[in-house]
Amino acid sequence: MQIQLFKTNKVLRATCLIVALLYLANCQSQVQETEDLLASINELDINIDHFENAYKEYYYRTGQVLNPDISTKKAILDAEFDTYVLATYAEDLEIHKSDEAIVEKQRIERRVLNEEYLNQIILSGIEVSDQELQEYFLRFNTQIRASHIYAQTEAGILEFKDRLDNGETFDDLAKEAFRNEYLSENGGDIGWFTTDELDIAFENSAFGLQIGEVSEPVKTVQGYSLIKVTDRVSKPIITEYEFNQKRAQLGTYVLKKKRELKTREHLDQFINGLQFDLQVDELWENVNQNLIGFRNRDIEFVSNLPRGSRVLATYGDIEFTSSDFIEELTISSDQVVGFVVDESSFKEFFTGLAYRNYLYKESISNGLAEQELVSESINETYYHYLSREAENALRDQISNTPAELYNEFLANRSNFIKPLEANFARVVVRSKEEAERVRNLILSGTDFSEVVDKYTVNNEDRFTNGELGLASIKEFGYLELQLSKLEVGDISEVIQYQENEFHIYKCLYRVESKALIFSEASSYVDDFLTKKKLKELRSETISDVKKKHNAFIDLKKLEELIIQI
Repeated sequence: MQIQLFKTNKVLRATCLIVALLYLANCQSQVQETEDLLASINELDINIDHFENAYKEYYYRTGQVLNPDISTKKAILDAEFDTYVLATYAEDLEIHKSDEAIVEKQRIERRVLNEEYLNQIILSGIEVSDQELQEYFLRFNTQIRASHIYAQTEAGILEFKDRLDNGETFDDLAKEAFRNEYLSENGGDIGWFTTDELDIAFENSAFGLQIGEVSEPVKTVQGYSLIKVTDRVSKPIITEYEFNQKRAQLGTYVLKKKRELKTREHLDQFINGLQFDLQVDELWENVNQNLIGFRNRDIEFVSNLPRGSRVLATYGDIEFTSSDFIEELTISSDQVVGFVVDESSFKEFFTGLAYRNYLYKESISNGLAEQELVSESINETYYHYLSREAENALRDQISNTPAELYNEFLANRSNFIKPLEANFARVVVRSKEEAERVRNLILSGTDFSEVVDKYTVNNEDRFTNGELGLASIKEFGYLELQLSKLEVGDISEVIQYQENEFHIYKCLYRVESKALIFSEASSYVDDFLTKKKLKELRSETISDVKKKHNAFIDLKKLEELIIQI
């Protein structure tokens, strides 16, 4: 009896010890969470890690010029925390219970999980070699001029390839392949380009060709191309010092390109391996009989679709069933569904849904949905969605009377001036020396369109003789001041647009700025006043929601926080 009692007491003490240890661990965890907490509302928290990541993002986005004083830190904390406050307001309005919000959360979950599957499973082993860095460094210092023949389908490009092999020329085939006048009349010439300007598959093929050599058919995002390199110019002297200066930047760039290619290869592998069941044809017949119902995802249309585990397609041992199709259709955007206009586009749409569903199933089977960081990413994206919906709800509360609009116009007439509009033509080149040479040619009387055709590295400009079309001077950003001084017929100085890109402009036409009368400005006044009211209403709402939900903000901790960049 004493032995049994001793054992019982021993077990009891052990159990109490475990409970005590767990309690202490939980308390320590809660203390740590409290120590890290900067702001909180409705169990939505901003801790120090969250804030530091946001600060660094703003720091790099603004060109590394942020001053880490309390006003800057407070502004960044407010920007982050206001998202949570507005998301809480959206929940107060029960926006999160709407059909649209439920579907949007499903979209967000799929998108994040699918991206994580690609990043963690498919793209995780990609590395960049020193040889690849050197190759891309040479590409950045090389310009290629090429022509191409284009077809939407593989069968179409293979037919062009046979005709080319049998003696027809690029000039002959281009007239048939292109509707664009320039491409049709110039043998498919796309002008000069360097790396990161065209489709990556197109670029890789072109850089592997010699002058005059024609590629095998190349699959791009747009379709298929036969590529012919017609000229190549490389920087004559490239130093080891220049390479080492660009090494880190090159590494990031090349990794991005390799990931892009690997993602495309993964999709192509899926497309080639997807096996359609005959029931897909029946499904298309249902869709074709009621395209409007399909595009609107009408309840009646969706309810009449076959459900259950009927297999529509397979990829390996992964099945895409009727239920999967309906689920993916339901969360697809209007833009994606609107892509379907015929049987061919429906098959492409169906394949896209099957691929998305495949990624989702693979992400679940690999346990990605259980990862804390993935869950946080889903929630964070969803809170931003709720925040935007809350702002939309606030905007819907605003209306402007005719009297308010007119009074606002009278009080702020200087805000309602139609800016200068102008039509410019431009030439874009790679170096300042070449730009000066090209400008001298123009000033000496060479036709501007001739210069564009011969020298520009912007292929789209070649199609329009460099003409940009009538546009507000405001659209030219920091070039506004320089370009606004050009009168009709004037040629600009050489303007460095960015590294290794120089512009020369010619003014073709000007429409001077003018003060608007009320009838001309009414829509601008309405937009201006609405934004003004929204800013005030947003600020009031955020303040009210913080009070309602007892929001917590630790400004003392924020002030003491030292940011390490």
